[in-house]
Amino acid sequence: MDLLLIRHGQSVANEKGLLISTDKDGLTELGKTQSINLAATLDRFGFKPSRFYCSPWARARQTAELLFDAATPIIYDARLAETHPGKYASWLELEFNRAFPDFNGNIRNRYEDGESHLEMAERVQAWVESEVRPHVNESGLTAAVAHGGPISVVLQHLLGVPIETHYPSFTVPNASFTYLKWRADLNRYCLERAGHI
Repeated sequence: MDLLLIRHGQSVANEKGLLISTDKDGLTELGKTQSINLAATLDRFGFKPSRFYCSPWARARQTAELLFDAATPIIYDARLAETHPGKYASWLELEFNRAFPDFNGNIRNRYEDGESHLEMAERVQAWVESEVRPHVNESGLTAAVAHGGPISVVLQHLLGVPIETHYPSFTVPNASFTYLKWRADLNRYCLERAGHI
């Protein structure tokens, strides 16, 4: 089974330059338009997912609802959520980086009242091991709508890029897709296509 990773459209926090924000952060009007346009892009490439997963955070959920019709059974899985930033959710990213210039140097650093990027990575890796790997030899396409951090973790995990020393190794724009094809002959996933609207 192949894998299609989708990052949500522009959110209010993205527009304002916030660090990460919260699970309540929704799409801007531009983010909604991006999601609608992305649906057309995915259709043009002939991506027809047979299994659908989504982060329960509002910006991902709203994106999924615009990408897929109302009859599509979507599994909302908290393991696909972005890193919980705790008390820093409403901080501007530039402000946080000025106040804590060494924070991102260690993936184990935890946001006060939140979690570390490593903790997020471990739950995302657990999702891959329970929801993706057991199905690799089945036909079809699994789609997951998530956030930049979790998408980098999935890509690093499946493509063999160490998390603890190189996070994030992939940055993906809003309303983008990354398509991984399962190669049974190689016994691994290969990144075949990536793009955005």
